[in-house]
Amino acid sequence: MNYFYFFFFLTLAVLILIKPFVSYISDWVMRSEKLTKTGSFTVLVGAICLFVSLGNEFWYERVWLITTFSLGIILSIRGLVVIFFFEKIKNILPIYLKNYFKFSIPISLALICLSLFVVSTDYIGPQKDISSCESDNNIDVICNFSNPEDIVITPDNEFLLMSEFGGIEPYEDQKSGYFALLNLKTGQKIVPKITLSENSWGDPSCSRNSDEKYGPHGIDLIKLDNGSFKLGVVSHFPDETIEMFELVKSGGSWNLIWRGCIDVPFKFYFNDISLKKDGSFYASHMYKRDITLNEWLLTSLLKNNSGYIVKWKDNSFKKIPYTEGSGPNGIAYDEEDKMLYVNYNQGDKIVSFNMGTNEGTSYSKINSTFIEAPDNPYIHQNNIWVTSLDFQPNDFGECEFKESCSLPFSIYQLDKKSLKIINKYSFNKTVFGLPTVAVPFENKIYMGSFHSDRLGVFEVD
Repeated sequence: MNYFYFFFFLTLAVLILIKPFVSYISDWVMRSEKLTKTGSFTVLVGAICLFVSLGNEFWYERVWLITTFSLGIILSIRGLVVIFFFEKIKNILPIYLKNYFKFSIPISLALICLSLFVVSTDYIGPQKDISSCESDNNIDVICNFSNPEDIVITPDNEFLLMSEFGGIEPYEDQKSGYFALLNLKTGQKIVPKITLSENSWGDPSCSRNSDEKYGPHGIDLIKLDNGSFKLGVVSHFPDETIEMFELVKSGGSWNLIWRGCIDVPFKFYFNDISLKKDGSFYASHMYKRDITLNEWLLTSLLKNNSGYIVKWKDNSFKKIPYTEGSGPNGIAYDEEDKMLYVNYNQGDKIVSFNMGTNEGTSYSKINSTFIEAPDNPYIHQNNIWVTSLDFQPNDFGECEFKESCSLPFSIYQLDKKSLKIINKYSFNKTVFGLPTVAVPFENKIYMGSFHSDRLGVFEVD
């Protein structure tokens, strides 16, 4: 609704400056003897706006609901004035037209400012202080993690393996991160050991030494035909690379063996990765690597195409046709159905692509669903689980300086084929926030975050 109001107020701001259009409306009013039907309809629309806004318990904490409430009041009053004070309106109109630009320009500027405010701000309610890592009635938290941005389940279904995110431009300087495991039975955090081996899964020209740190972001895990488990990682530190690991069982836990890397050309800035058994993979190019924060905000506002999906095959990256969009983010490839699911974070949608039997010539967009600022899609059985940030960029506020933040969010369960919403779980003023991935396990949903010192968990039926 924020974007609806943005374009609505922007359109009004333009129309009110077109004098022939305003004169035409004024002439119609002056020719009319009464406008009772028009006034009654306006009152009805106002009443609907009031009903919609007041139907939400905390309507006064969301800008779009406050806007809807205000429009309801204005339209109701306007309708009554049209019905009962029509002659006075006729007396005022000539004065307005005589001083047309003196009135219209300030009104237009006010509408432009209002449109920009509505599209940049939404949640204005209080944020819960969650500096203490404690569970509440809605969400259980598991503490002592660092930005668990992306999560996969280990092959034995006993652990969650996650990337502990360092950071990306333009929000913050790129920093190192690491990896972590969560024992699902004990709730214990385990730091996996990484052993370097020969580069057999990457580009032969890419190398790494044992002293270098990692900056993991998006990850993906698959089982190869030979029975080994391959983990692909988008890494931002110390350089932009794709890192390949073999996940191996070690005692009662899992460790990683480094099996190669791929240097990422400067023209790409990857977010997520999805592996194929043949050694190729897909990656999401978000936007240009040297993007400024203002450029990023403008892309979010206008939904401009900023990136696309690429495929790594035969030691080169190739752009996938028809995948351009605003902020391509999390991706997931279903090898059995040959479907690629892409979340366009700044474009507020998830899209499914049929990659075809003859890859490279027969890609086609299948379905698309509106989800506000979606992140990593997680495929589970016949469903896709997606996170949503239910706020606007300006609401982030002091979250940058907090270890965890409680801004509103939702978790969606979608049908894998149609992308229709099956369930939606919304949270506000709780002990977790800024989710990036939702992973179902048994009757629980485990949530990671790009900016948090904890994991979040809630139960579903």
